[in-house]
Amino acid sequence: MRKICKLKSEGLVGSLHSGKTSLVHRYLTGAYTNEESPEGGRFKKEVVLDGQSYLLLIRDEGSAPPDYQFAQWVDAIIFVFSLESQESIETALHYYEQMAKYRNINEIPIMMVATQDAVTESNPRVINEHEGRQMAKNLPK
Repeated sequence: MRKICKLKSEGLVGSLHSGKTSLVHRYLTGAYTNEESPEGGRFKKEVVLDGQSYLLLIRDEGSAPPDYQFAQWVDAIIFVFSLESQESIETALHYYEQMAKYRNINEIPIMMVATQDAVTESNPRVINEHEGRQMAKNLPK
């Protein structure tokens, strides 16, 4: 049995249809599922980086915006949005602003992740690559 040296907590936030649950499920199991969980969930996974073992605590906030307790708990945060939903990118931006109220955003690593699992010919992408990159670049720091 390997000794776990460090705990790291990672939070995921985004709208209900952003693809967060699918992203977490894929990371944890390697399998894809197209289901979203409005209540979110808490998960853990052991990872090894540079020979050091870490226990990664993952918290999916479901459809709830980040609050003070969540902001203090995370070591890193992932804002998730769907490329086929303008509403989901607006929600991600709103959640970013909420996080900034509770914690200095410059203190923690942040990622903006776009999902595209439901993009089809009949359900086209509404956020192009340039828009996504520009939005991430213009986030207040």
